[in-house]
Amino acid sequence: MSDSAITPTFKNEYSIKMNEFFMEKNKDDNELKDYELFFEFYDYSCSNFSYWDDGVNAYHEFERKMITARNNKYDMIIVDDRILFNDIALIETHFIEDDFWILKPSLELFTDYAEYIEKNKLNYHDSSILKDGSYENHIYVNDIVKNINDITWKDVLTSLREEDPPYPLTIALGDDDDLINLLMEYASNFYNLSKDYDKNFFNLFYNETGTEFFDSFFNFVMTFSEDNVENSLYLYQDDAFLTFLDGESSFLKAKASHHKVLTTTDDNISATLPPKYTSAITEKYLLINNKSEIKPDILSKIAYQLTSKEMQLFRAKEFGRVPTFDLSQKDSDEDIKSYCQMEPKLCLFIENMKRLNIKELFKSKYSPSYFEIGYMLPQNLRDFIEYNDIQSTIKIFKNIKELTSTGLGAYAVLSYIITAITGIFGYYVMYLVYKYRNHPYIKVVSPWFNMIILFGINMSIFKLVFRLPPYAILKARFFLLYSTLNFNFIYIPMFAITYRIFRIYNSKSVISKSLSNKRLSIVIAVLILIISIYRSIISFTDNMYYMGHGCIENDRFPMYEYVEYDNDHLAYEYYMYAIFMVLNLFISATGKKARKFGSSSYTFIVFFLNIHDYVSEEIILYLDAKHFGITFLFTAIYNCLVCILCIYLLVGCRILYVKLNPNLKVNNQMDLKEFVGLELTKMGISSAKNRLKRLSSIVSYNRRVSKQSTLNNSSNPSNPSTVVVSNSYSQNSSKP
Repeated sequence: MSDSAITPTFKNEYSIKMNEFFMEKNKDDNELKDYELFFEFYDYSCSNFSYWDDGVNAYHEFERKMITARNNKYDMIIVDDRILFNDIALIETHFIEDDFWILKPSLELFTDYAEYIEKNKLNYHDSSILKDGSYENHIYVNDIVKNINDITWKDVLTSLREEDPPYPLTIALGDDDDLINLLMEYASNFYNLSKDYDKNFFNLFYNETGTEFFDSFFNFVMTFSEDNVENSLYLYQDDAFLTFLDGESSFLKAKASHHKVLTTTDDNISATLPPKYTSAITEKYLLINNKSEIKPDILSKIAYQLTSKEMQLFRAKEFGRVPTFDLSQKDSDEDIKSYCQMEPKLCLFIENMKRLNIKELFKSKYSPSYFEIGYMLPQNLRDFIEYNDIQSTIKIFKNIKELTSTGLGAYAVLSYIITAITGIFGYYVMYLVYKYRNHPYIKVVSPWFNMIILFGINMSIFKLVFRLPPYAILKARFFLLYSTLNFNFIYIPMFAITYRIFRIYNSKSVISKSLSNKRLSIVIAVLILIISIYRSIISFTDNMYYMGHGCIENDRFPMYEYVEYDNDHLAYEYYMYAIFMVLNLFISATGKKARKFGSSSYTFIVFFLNIHDYVSEEIILYLDAKHFGITFLFTAIYNCLVCILCIYLLVGCRILYVKLNPNLKVNNQMDLKEFVGLELTKMGISSAKNRLKRLSSIVSYNRRVSKQSTLNNSSNPSNPSTVVVSNSYSQNSSKP
């Protein structure tokens, strides 16, 4: 309820008297004596905006005007805690950035003046309510409700209805904050909404008690609205005040700061705390605009004066404002003692009140910033009350606390197990490549580079499960670096291998020693190192955060982002495209012979991995929470199969060939071109049968040749120089 509804001249009187007090106080201060105070008031009302029709509500509109007010129009702004820091959360909301082109207005637009003021000068403030805090929900009644500290909202309504005649009752819920306040106060009458008591108390809104609770709240609202919910849902506090004065309602829900003017208006009006003495509170904050032309140290000095004990006592006397004093100091602090002597009943209320910090109640590890809640929840609550749509409201409360990826249970465990088994297989293939690294069929495709590629593919195997909780900023930083290494370990060594094959096919004769290209290895290492250092700097210096994909009305999944995300990804994509294009140029330059080598399979690997990354990301982003678990499990299986296919196309076929031919012997001086071609890269049942037949023939032939060679050596021991040697490769020979 606006103060001007009670006192029409309030705005003008407040501005004049505050400025007069400030000028008198600073008339001898050389720094402040030339400054004056001017106040403008924002008329904040909520339900006159329709989120569904206009895409905005008053909460959204106030945020927009607060952000635009930074253009030097105001030097300071007073907002409540549901506005200040409503953009801070581990999982950010995309609405602020999309609508206002700024990520965190609370941090980016206003000056932190803590450095200008000594903390010990503020110890007279209540530690939980600072900078002009106000206690929102006091009830002003006509002395009809007794023992309200022992009864619930439901009991209050029942007692009023049992009177003869029944007392009329009107509660204004046109203000979005009032609607949320009433809901949480009603819940606090039946459940302990304390994280100290139960850190998972918020689950009551969507577990098995959710339906029962919202059904009870629905019946409560319908009863005091006399089955016409629009009488309350779209009733503003100003109108409720007039209804109360006219006797059409037996009590009025208003601010404690209205206590003085209301109780002096009518002797029959008395004040009490809400049922169970539980009241939602609002904390007021005085913000300094960092675009102001006035120096921050001057503004900080003014801000300190505006929140000083002297100024708060002045506002309490003149306007009935409730100061932010720590009442536990009332026996030792004369100023606090004098206030309690002036307003003993309010001090008693403040000391006995059980405070509900609404923003804190909705805050959890993975909850969105409060802006999204204040923006979307009130309209949903109105729809729930108008149409009795309980399930939609339960879903929203669940989405406030949980993400689609939380609570997967057995599906997450199975995904980890399958991923781990596939990863072990991938590392086993790496071991086999190392084991057979000197076999010509492995040696020709650069086993050391292949092991790096295999390591990169193994990183792809595990990358999907890294999308699962827990989430933390450090994990997001690590994941960015992990993804960078993942792609570079695959693409850059692949580029080196295709370059080496290109050299083989464009040389008249290439023997194994010429493949020991240390310069190429150094270039590859330097490239990976440069990109890794660049991304490491981005990861650990930029402002990293999670952005929620979706919203509380559907489902949310966190994706990491950072301030330079767009520019960095654009540059990084160009870099990866360049690697891919050069890779394909070498494959094309090799011509049809590339098919024999299977270098064209690199194109498939790159294609599969890129398409796979895109498909996997789209799946986890757009699936609803109901089917997320089973679908994520199948996505993990699909991820593992794609990576296994890439391993096979890369080197698995050659490992299989070598293992199927353990007795295959070759001449070390033969041209390595003979070993580039490998038909095992062709897939299909019929071709597989033909390969097995050929392999059997090769094995039989090698055995005959080996046996004949042994006989020849035995019959001519004195002339070894005439023998054609077919030495098998040595697994333990030195690196080429």
